[in-house]
Amino acid sequence: MSEKQRQRVALISVTEKENPNIVDFVRQLQALGNWHIIGSAGTCKYLAAAGIKVQDIADMITRSMVQEFVSAGISFKTKRGGRKLSAKAVAKLLDANPMLGHRVVSLSRPKSAGLLARAIDSDLKELAKFGIPFIDMVVCDFYALMRAIEAEGATTESVVEGTDIGGPTMVSEGAKGRRIVICDPADRQMVIDQMREHNGEITEETRNALCAKADFVVSRYRMESARFHSGGHFDGIFMRLARKLAYAENHRQDPAFLFTTDSDDPLATSKFQVVSGDPSYISIADGAGLIGALRFLAEAYRRVYGKVPYIVVAGKHGNVCGIGVDWASPITALRKALTGDKVAVMGGEVVTNFAITDELGVELMSPPLSLLIGRKNWGLDIIYAPSFSPGAVEQLGKREKRRLLSNLALLDPQMPTNEWMWQFLGNGDVLKQKAPSFILTRETIESWVGVPLSDDRFEDLLIAWVACYRSSSNTVALAKNRMLIGLGCGQQDRIACVRLCIERARRAGHTTQGSVFASDAFFPYATGEQPPVDLAQIEWLLAQARSADRVGNQLETIRLLGEMATLISQSDRREGTELLIDAGCIGGVVPADGKEIENVKALFSKSGLSVAFLSSADRLFAKH
Repeated sequence: MSEKQRQRVALISVTEKENPNIVDFVRQLQALGNWHIIGSAGTCKYLAAAGIKVQDIADMITRSMVQEFVSAGISFKTKRGGRKLSAKAVAKLLDANPMLGHRVVSLSRPKSAGLLARAIDSDLKELAKFGIPFIDMVVCDFYALMRAIEAEGATTESVVEGTDIGGPTMVSEGAKGRRIVICDPADRQMVIDQMREHNGEITEETRNALCAKADFVVSRYRMESARFHSGGHFDGIFMRLARKLAYAENHRQDPAFLFTTDSDDPLATSKFQVVSGDPSYISIADGAGLIGALRFLAEAYRRVYGKVPYIVVAGKHGNVCGIGVDWASPITALRKALTGDKVAVMGGEVVTNFAITDELGVELMSPPLSLLIGRKNWGLDIIYAPSFSPGAVEQLGKREKRRLLSNLALLDPQMPTNEWMWQFLGNGDVLKQKAPSFILTRETIESWVGVPLSDDRFEDLLIAWVACYRSSSNTVALAKNRMLIGLGCGQQDRIACVRLCIERARRAGHTTQGSVFASDAFFPYATGEQPPVDLAQIEWLLAQARSADRVGNQLETIRLLGEMATLISQSDRREGTELLIDAGCIGGVVPADGKEIENVKALFSKSGLSVAFLSSADRLFAKH
C-alpha cells in the first residue's frame, strides 16, 4: 500500500477537551481524509460519546501484544489437557487497560513503536509484523501540574499525583519521530487550516516548529516539577520568552530578547507596560539596576522614617548617576536627580515612584530644566514610572526613540522577592548566590565613630549608600541635601574611586564641603605620605579661573588652573580616607574590615567625622 493510500492514524490524549473542543478538531481532521483515531481512556470515551468512531489505545496495545506473541510462535496451554488458548483468551490475559489507579494508561512498547518508527520499508514491515499502526499525529496536553503545585496545602504527594508521565513521554516520542505533534490546544486550528491549504499535509517548517515546541513544552513541564521538588534551586534557569527587544547591547550582537521566570515579583521587568517606544537590551538592563536602587532606597526610608518620600533615580550604563529625594515636591526630586551629574545624565534612564503628570511631562521638556542641565538639546533614553498622563506621553513621546514604561507597583516599591540571584557566564555555566537583602538603618550599623548623624543628614547617608551599593564595584559615593552629588565606580582601587567621585562632584558644580560618603568596602590604609590638600584654596582658585574664563582672559585662566593642578597633584599619595576628609565630608558609611581598621577609625575620629561602620559581612560589592 502506498503512503497516500495508507490510512493515517492520529493518537489523541487530552485533558483540555472543551476549550477548544477536541470533538470539533477530530471532525475537521476526518473531513480532510482517511484518518483512524486512537484515544486514551478518558479521551476515547469522550469522543465515542460524541458519535466519533475511535479505537481505545488499550485495544490497540492488546492486539499488537497478541500479534507479537503469535508472530514469535508462542502457544499458551492450560494446566489441564494442554488445550491451546484462543487469541481472544490471550488478549484477555494480556489486558492493557489502565492500571495502578490510572497511573499507567498509554505507556507501552507498541505505542512507542508506532510513534518512533521511521517511514522506511524495514520499519514499516516490522510494525506490520506485530500489528502496530504507524502513528502520524499526536494530539496531547498534560495534567495541569502548576495547578497542583499552586494548590493550597500542596504537598510532595499531591504534586506527584498531579504529574503527567504518559503524556510528556508520548509527545517526546512524537517529536523524535517527526510526527505532527500538537501539544498546545491553541495550535489545533492552525494545523487544520494548513492541512486544508496543503492537501492534507503541513509544511516542513511547521512540522519542525511543532516538534521544537513539543521538546520545549516537555522540558518546561519537567522543570516545573524540578523547581518544586528541589526547593527552588532551579528558579533562575526556568524561563520563557517575554518579548523581542529593539536591538542588542551592540548591533552585531542582534537579536536580543527578554526572558522571564514568571516570578511573583510585581516589579519584574516583564510586568512593565510599554507606553511608548521599543525597549532595547541596554535600556532594559540599565533600567533593572535603577529600579533595584529605588526599591532598596524606598525600603530604607520605610524602615528608618516609617514612610517613603518622592524618589527619582537616574542612571547611565548600568550605574547610578543621580538620585533626588524630596518630601513635598516631585519636581524638586526630579531636578535633584537630573542635575546630580549633568553630563552623565544625557541620554540616560530615569525611574520614579510617582506618576508623570502633564505638569511633570512639561517640566522634563521645558527650557528651565535644559538650562539646569546645561544643554539645549538633551533627552532621556527611557523613563520608568507608575503611570504617564496622556499629556506627558504626548510631550515625552515626541522623541522617536524615547521609551516610556509603566508599572503601578512603582507607587509603593517593595523589596525584590527573589531569594537567589543568577549570572550567566556566557560559556554555558551559571553563577548562583543569595540575593542581596541588607538595608542600611540605624539598627544595622555595627558602630559609630563620632556623634551619629542627625535624621536630616542620615537621609544623605542612605542616598550615598544605595548609590554605592547598586553601582559597579569598587565604588565611593557622595551625597548632600538629599541628592547624589558624586560617584566614582568601577575602579580597581579605592583611592581612584575617591578621586573620581570628588572630581565628578566638582565638575557638576557641587561643593563637597558638608557632604557624606559611602564606600562599598573597607579602606586598606588610614594615611599616606603627603600633607592635606588645602581644599579652600583649590575651590578659590577654581572660582577665580571661572571668572577669568567668563571675561575671556585665557592666560589668567590657564595660570589659575595650573596652580590648582599643582595643589591637587600634592594629593597623589593621599589615601582615600584623607581625600574624603580633605573634601570636607562630615560623615559616611563603610564596612568595618581590614588590618588598618582601628587606625582608620582613629583618623575619622580625630578629624571630627561621624562615620557609621557596618559589619564586614555587609560589604557592598556589586555587579561582578
